[in-house]
Amino acid sequence: MPARREVEPPIITVPRYLAAVRSLHGLEVAEMARALHVSPSVVRRWLRGTLVPTWRRVRTMTGLWGGDPQLLGMGAVLQRYCRVSGLSLAEAVRLVRSGRRTGPERRTAPARPRDRRQLPLPIER
Repeated sequence: MPARREVEPPIITVPRYLAAVRSLHGLEVAEMARALHVSPSVVRRWLRGTLVPTWRRVRTMTGLWGGDPQLLGMGAVLQRYCRVSGLSLAEAVRLVRSGRRTGPERRTAPARPRDRRQLPLPIER
């Protein structure tokens, strides 16, 4: 008999969750926004992944449409970490599952060269 492999729960991000809610419940973006007391543009940004909801909003979502708030919260945290660190979601998930405490160095934008020209100032004697 082959050894049973332990199945890890998938990491559910906010865009995947909201897309599933829309397809299961047949909701429009405006209806979702009304239920969550936010503007439709905020829901669209959550769907695109350019904005991550707060923990309070995550709990409200799962209270309205079902799901595990801790699992969805973990997905939201990973989305935020990816935005800050520049990692892809797959790399961040691999980092979490490996158990390492730190990831790669943060990627920063290259520094702009400073303007070293001197301003001519009138000198009075």
